[in-house]
Amino acid sequence: MSSNAPTPAVPPPPAVIPERAPESVLIRPWPKVVFLYPTFVIATIFFLLSLLGVGKGEGQVGSIVLGNTFMLVLLFNLLVFSFDFSRIKSITIVISIIAIVLLVLWIDTKANLTGFLGRLFGAIDIQVNTSFFGFLSAGLAFLLLLVFVNTRFNYYEVNAREILHHSGYLGDIQRWSTEGLEMNKEIADVVEFLLMRSGRLIFRPASSKTALVLDNVANVNQIEKDVNDLLSVVAVRLNQQPGPG
Repeated sequence: MSSNAPTPAVPPPPAVIPERAPESVLIRPWPKVVFLYPTFVIATIFFLLSLLGVGKGEGQVGSIVLGNTFMLVLLFNLLVFSFDFSRIKSITIVISIIAIVLLVLWIDTKANLTGFLGRLFGAIDIQVNTSFFGFLSAGLAFLLLLVFVNTRFNYYEVNAREILHHSGYLGDIQRWSTEGLEMNKEIADVVEFLLMRSGRLIFRPASSKTALVLDNVANVNQIEKDVNDLLSVVAVRLNQQPGPG
């Protein structure tokens, strides 16, 4: 005996919602002082360690470690402001360091060079007290806070139609059309890229004779991708517009 019961309908698969491009992209150029954040971090940590009593007392190893380590971090941090570490220059520096280390190890097989260098650097005892670490940490924190607040009022916004430069605490705005816009990305300094994933974005609006150069853009690769996605979606929408009937 056949059954006439209706077969239940199979629900259609859920529709795939395409990922939407951002309606606008905010770009905040940062001043170079933000690259001092490693010094700020190490000064804050060493300030707390000093408060806990690490390194206090004559002849303690902690006093040598804190002072010497802080000076090394500060000097390496200042290198960011001294040179532009391009890819070729960075590779050359790394190869040079490896060559120097191998040379020292080779000389050490004939003379106790590492022992001499150990005694030489071990004799360096830079004394830095708690007040110094605390004052430097507080001063850098204040500067970085001012920079952060300033970037809330001085930034660029890219949307489907135009580039807007928001500047000043009264909300001044300068505009450029995105029609015919060209964008280039440059990562000239490898160290700055490692510190903040930062780089330079260059916009060349067709309506402007001068290029817009945005230095020290944090997370520059993601910013470039977001702008490309935004402008590509706009281009597709323009190409899909129906022509005259």
